[in-house]
Amino acid sequence: MLSFLKAPANAPLITDKHEVDARYRYWRRHILITIWLGYALFYFTRKSFNAAAPEILASGILTRSDIGLLATLFYITYGVSKFVSGIVSDRSNARYFMGIGLIATGVVNILFGFSTSLWAFALLWALNAFFQGFGSPVCARLLTAWYSRTERGGWWALWNTAHNVGGALIPLVMAAVALHYGWRVGMMVAGLLA
Repeated sequence: MLSFLKAPANAPLITDKHEVDARYRYWRRHILITIWLGYALFYFTRKSFNAAAPEILASGILTRSDIGLLATLFYITYGVSKFVSGIVSDRSNARYFMGIGLIATGVVNILFGFSTSLWAFALLWALNAFFQGFGSPVCARLLTAWYSRTERGGWWALWNTAHNVGGALIPLVMAAVALHYGWRVGMMVAGLLA
């Protein structure tokens, strides 16, 4: 594993109880906000193709069968990636692992907007699925590490609203952008936001 992806060393021990409590509260809040925003953006870039599909069909670049193929490739690759990423992310530096996945999925969405062939679409959407798998396992690991068993359900439920927000915003943003600039720019905007 690349050295910057390895789990960080343990922080030096802090003996002042007030400082421990203050840092703990700060980091719990900071981590929850970060993983919530990150996962909303993961979902935004995951569902960008769904929102663009009607415009892509109307343009004649892809057929319904092609779109079905891309969706199938996505979910198979995503499932495998989520499994593998869960194992790898448990032994990695969560901030880099999730960040790399989010940046990569953004780049793939941008490149998707430039694509013109079924094979390019298929390769890029499978890559998107691969990098999408970097999100959820890291979030689960962080929620488990930073919140006790008795409070985890409430915080997990709050984090879980991120995919609802990301999923609700993408059709609105994609529709507005596609209406004025086309689906390609819509994919690029989704990627740039990530």
